Amino acid sequence: MSTHDVPGANPSNNDELAMGAWAEHDDGSLIFVESTEGDRVIYSMFDMAKTPPVEYRDAMAQPTFEKTFSFGNDLNEVWTWHDKTPFDWNKIIKAGGQDGPRHAFAEHVETAADRVRDSLRLHGERVSRDLGHRADTVVARSGGVWDKLSRAIAELGK
Repeated sequence: MSTHDVPGANPSNNDELAMGAWAEHDDGSLIFVESTEGDRVIYSMFDMAKTPPVEYRDAMAQPTFEKTFSFGNDLNEVWTWHDKTPFDWNKIIKAGGQDGPRHAFAEHVETAADRVRDSLRLHGERVSRDLGHRADTVVARSGGVWDKLSRAIAELGK
């Protein structure tokens, strides 16, 4: 039987959140519960719209997990939860899912530049490959500064 509530979130469903529970979204996204440890849920989310699918692994406090992924959540996202049928790994494999090591958290695949960009809400654009116009004028104008700076540093070393 499937439900729109995380297993265990609604007592009337008489179920329990445990390793192996999984959910699917209408857009094809999947959630697989890796483990429940204490009051935390470790889970993987698969973005099936990407080729190959992208897996994000995260951990969340169980009450927050239940609120986030149950019917009536703040994002108005509806997930269909399954706790009595096995997760269909063939969906991931057939879509080109990669085997091998995985990052523990989505943040681990971000570069420092990604994190700064996100924290400052920056918008970027590709750097022009035509950089010749910059190098000639900058070096020619600043040559005197570099020369004076190197002489000053050399004087300090004496």
